[in-house]
Amino acid sequence: MFKFGFLKHDEAEENNISKEKLTINWIPASKVEVLKSQIEKQYEPNDYAESIFSGYKLKLIRSERALHKLKQENCTNIIEAESQHSDLIPAKYEGGLKIWECSYDLSHYIFENNVEFQDKVVLDLGCGAGIIGLIAVLKNSTVHFQDYNIEVIKSVTIPNVLINFKDRENVLKRCEFFCGDWESFTRLEDLDHKHEVVKYDLIFTSETIYNPDNHRKLYEVFKQRLKQDGNGYIAGKSYYFGVGGGMRQFQNLIEEDGCFDVKIVWKSDKGCDDLLLVFTYSTTSRMFFEKVTESIT
Repeated sequence: MFKFGFLKHDEAEENNISKEKLTINWIPASKVEVLKSQIEKQYEPNDYAESIFSGYKLKLIRSERALHKLKQENCTNIIEAESQHSDLIPAKYEGGLKIWECSYDLSHYIFENNVEFQDKVVLDLGCGAGIIGLIAVLKNSTVHFQDYNIEVIKSVTIPNVLINFKDRENVLKRCEFFCGDWESFTRLEDLDHKHEVVKYDLIFTSETIYNPDNHRKLYEVFKQRLKQDGNGYIAGKSYYFGVGGGMRQFQNLIEEDGCFDVKIVWKSDKGCDDLLLVFTYSTTSRMFFEKVTESIT
């Protein structure tokens, strides 16, 4: 007979981790307004670099310039992450200053598969630099950019939109910016449209499944905010070593819920474990929506 279990010091460590999870205070979601001073700001060539994404040459604010500015403004969350040489500190800094590998994968997929953007309403979820959102704007979509840290939205995302378009005020009519936690973002109402909750034709997210504790919150954004005939796209790795999340785990969550049809549509051929998952509402879910709509009308 074998007897097994946690050692006492392991139990204490587990209890401490559980307490830390319970005491994490996530920043509530809010809309970020673009200031007139931001619209009028002129950028020098050394403020940004040019990169090719999905056939488009994009100007992107240099992360080191943004970081330097945030340090000058004494942004404590960013300074703490930098002092720890960390890309991620849960509930404080979620890596928005870095362009993650799967953003390139997702942009290539969009380009190669001619994803339709014309007149669509798009959410770039966990946007960081906002590369996918920028492509969507260039392809005539209305785009909402969302990232956890308001510092990232103000110092990177908004400037990236502004420096890629000459008619800044006009392009901003098709862009909105949000920050904060996904759980409260799901419930955030559009105060400009009589307290309606915006639904999206397309939701894109990249490298956001590394933390399994946030999988449910991320999934609920898709579940609550994707239109009945919309498509969700998630790019990520099959497993994130050191943090525990991954695509297979997130895919299992979607399949167990049964609301969406889901499939992996792309795998990296470069020897890494990058994957792209696409999901749409299942036939059963669509039939349910149609019945509800009919009963209301």
